Parts: sequence; structure tokens; C-alpha cells
Amino acid sequence: MKNDSGSSERSESVSNEARNWAIRLRSGEVSQVDVEAFAHWRSENPAHRRALAEINAQWDLLRLAARNLAAKQDHVIAVSDIVSSSRGSTRRAWLSGAMASSIGGAAYLLARPPLDLWPSLSELAADYRTDIGERRQVAFADQTSVEMNTRTSLAVSGTGAERQIELIAGEIAVTTGPGLRPPSEPFVVVAGPGRTTAIHARFDLRHGGQSIAVVCLDGEVRVECQGNVAMLKASQQVVYGTRGLNDIAVADGQVVEAWRRGLLVFDNKPLSQVIPEINRYRRGRIVLINEEIGRLSLDATFRLDRIDEVVPKIADIFSLKIRTLPGGVVLLT
Repeated sequence: MKNDSGSSERSESVSNEARNWAIRLRSGEVSQVDVEAFAHWRSENPAHRRALAEINAQWDLLRLAARNLAAKQDHVIAVSDIVSSSRGSTRRAWLSGAMASSIGGAAYLLARPPLDLWPSLSELAADYRTDIGERRQVAFADQTSVEMNTRTSLAVSGTGAERQIELIAGEIAVTTGPGLRPPSEPFVVVAGPGRTTAIHARFDLRHGGQSIAVVCLDGEVRVECQGNVAMLKASQQVVYGTRGLNDIAVADGQVVEAWRRGLLVFDNKPLSQVIPEINRYRRGRIVLINEEIGRLSLDATFRLDRIDEVVPKIADIFSLKIRTLPGGVVLLT
């Protein structure tokens, strides 16, 4: 009779290695060396690729289970799957190419993380990146400063005298030329299909995947997208995406900048908009189990340093039930 104990032990060891890689890749502490080591580990043995495929299948089952639960209640799950794509710098383009050639079909684990539970490949390859709950200040030439909100990725893509960065994902607050001698050349932020430029201004720019929102807080900001231009003054905002520029609208600077004060402010916002915002500040994923819940309006202010209290408070306000799943996934029903 054949003894399979050795084979079982090896299989368990490979599964543990694959699980450890998955944890590391979603930790927010991944370096380029880690990515290259991961690519080597996956390519050296077919068993490694199978183990990774099993992990991905587990997340697929998680999504299927949630959908089945919603179907039993005659509802549809509202899940936001944000994926950002960008025209990367040379360094990021090289890394993406190296990953694609070395790990083949498994690259989608990084390109499209299940439920957005770990950073995408383009985010991992950024020059500057913040993890969940982290903020960071980056100083550039000519007294320009950029404050990065949580889960934000930036690439420095300007060359020579051009002052340019690319917002891959997340949100930034930019202050340009605050001194007595503002720079002669504008500071440029590329995000998605558009460009935002300013010489002496304060503005907030948020890349949410499908749409980009630019809010002018002080001074004047120029936004270009697909041949159209919007000139923003203080307390004005514009949203753009693949369909071009929307109309200029009025913005509440106090609400827009609340994250810089450690607050999340919702002024009668539907939960379908509230939950994706909260998801940016906590590990895991909150999922609304049906569209009816998403239409409920919330008027509240939360402290970011107490983000774990948000789900129980929302559940209490609207008499919702909480179901907790592995990986920090929470279903609100």
C-alpha cells in the first residue's frame, strides 16, 4: 500500500507558502524585490501555480456565496470593483512587463485583486504609496507639496524642468507655489484621461477608477480632458472620465478636506456612496447585500482613528444585520 503522507506534507507546505504570499501581497509592504521573488517562486514549480489558482478560486466562491445569499432574498449585491489603469513611467512599465512575462496568467491576481483586498500591480510599482489608514507628505520643487490620503499611489513622470506627477489611484491635496515668488511653470497632475495644472493654487484630486474629481480650494486650476478645458476657481469642482468633462459644480471645501483633519463627513449621502468611501480606510471589504440598503441616506461624521466603529454604528442606525466573512469581508443585510 502506497504511503501518501510525504506527498500530503509537501502539498500542505506549498499551500502554506501560497497563502503566505497572498498575505504578503495584500499587506501594503511589498517591495520590488518581493514582487520579483514572488514571480520566481511561482514559475519554479507547477504546484505553486496550482496553489495560487486555488486561493483565487476561494475568493471566487466567496463572491458566489454572497450573490447566492442575495438571490435568496430577491436582491442584487452592490459590489464596487475599482480597477485603475494608467500610462506608467518607464520603471512601472518595466515591472509590469517583467511580471507578465515571468508569471503568465497569474498576473491577474495582482492586476485585479479579489474585492480590492490588496494593491494592484500598478499601485505596487508606484514611486510613492500609502497603505490603508496611512497619510504621507511629499515635497517637490518650487515649494509645491502633495499630501497623500490613504491607499494612494503616485508616480513621478515629469522629465527635465517639467513638474509632473501621475495619480495612479487614491486622493491627494496639492499646494503649489505658496511663496512670494510662485513658479513660472505649472505643476501637472496626470490622472486617467485628463491633466490638472496649477501655478499658485490649492486643490484636491481624487482618482476613483472610473471617474476623477478635481476640487479647487484656492487660486485657479485648469483641468483638461479629451480636448475640453474647465477653469476652476475656489469652491468649484469638476468630474471627468472616459466620457469627458462634466459640468463645473459648487464644492464644499470643508467636506472635501475633512480627511486631512482625520474625519469622514457624510451629508445625506446614500449608503451606496458611503460604503465605498469607508472601504478605503479599513482592511477587508464592506458589501451591501441589496440595492434597497444602498438607497438609505446617512448624515454623520466619523473619526478615522475609530474606523472599526463605523460598521456597528451604521448597522444600529438602520437596523441592519452584520455577517462577517474571512479576509475582513462584512455583509450588511
